[in-house]
Amino acid sequence: MQVQTISNSQPNKQNFQGNINIVNDLSYLPCKYVRKAYSAMEEMIKDKPFDLFIKQNHPEKSISMIAKKPEHLGKINKPFMENIIIDASTMDNGSDTVDLYTAVARETINTYDKAFPTISTGEKIKKFLNKLGNKFVNTFQDKDEI
Repeated sequence: MQVQTISNSQPNKQNFQGNINIVNDLSYLPCKYVRKAYSAMEEMIKDKPFDLFIKQNHPEKSISMIAKKPEHLGKINKPFMENIIIDASTMDNGSDTVDLYTAVARETINTYDKAFPTISTGEKIKKFLNKLGNKFVNTFQDKDEI
């Protein structure tokens, strides 16, 4: 029986796989534009630790693009970023509308990324150990306690 050796030569990288989710249903035109812009949006979100949710608000005649972690969906006090395309059902400008969907998705993803940066587990541990080490050093360097 052979056991595969585990190489530690590569740094510890997190592999994220953000997805695009359609919430409820989309009418014909928004569905058409999302289908055309899907590959561009998928390329933008694929390495992110959060998902892009696309939701049509029928009473307001708008489309919401929401960047949020899937486990936070439906929870009120969790971080998210939302951009809205108003009156999306009446637009039929072809490629201009597809570009609009792509631009709004890009803006939503980038804004969420800047507002809620992802810190890897290794970085969190390193930060914790540095704080602990600094406290340890400060305790032993305190000359007034002796």
